[in-house]
Amino acid sequence: MISRSNSSQTMRKTAIWIALLGLLLPSYGAAQVAELPASEMDEVAIDRGSAELRDAMDIRDRDLIDTALVFTNISRDRARVGCHAFNADGEPVGRVRVYIPGGGLRFVFASDFGNSVDFVGHVNCKTSPRVRGSAVLLAPHAITDLAAHHNRRQGTILFSVVANR
Repeated sequence: MISRSNSSQTMRKTAIWIALLGLLLPSYGAAQVAELPASEMDEVAIDRGSAELRDAMDIRDRDLIDTALVFTNISRDRARVGCHAFNADGEPVGRVRVYIPGGGLRFVFASDFGNSVDFVGHVNCKTSPRVRGSAVLLAPHAITDLAAHHNRRQGTILFSVVANR
């Protein structure tokens, strides 16, 4: 039996997803798509820490939708993360690189890929097996977590749903 609070929380999350898709789908056809293959795109270096993430999560100042991809390094050594973003048709959007200090945390936004081009898609990252990833959808009136799939043997993290607008 589902408790009343779990049921209302599930309905709230479902409503957020429906609203998100409704906002993003009409502009999908107008989104710019990079014409270079992912291997030939410039890789942008990003360096944001926890203070910037805390500021980004302030819903009072947010009027756009974006996804924060958060990386936590559980080793003592500095780690590199390289990510490639793809739109819903599998076409490359952009690449970013971030270095995480030992025991530290860094994050990138979906809008960092492809010079803030609006897109819905996924992001593949290659890194050390000691780096953990998580994703947070930042919407005007809500914050929710998204899936991050780890393959520690291959040192990859897949963020299966990423969006920005």
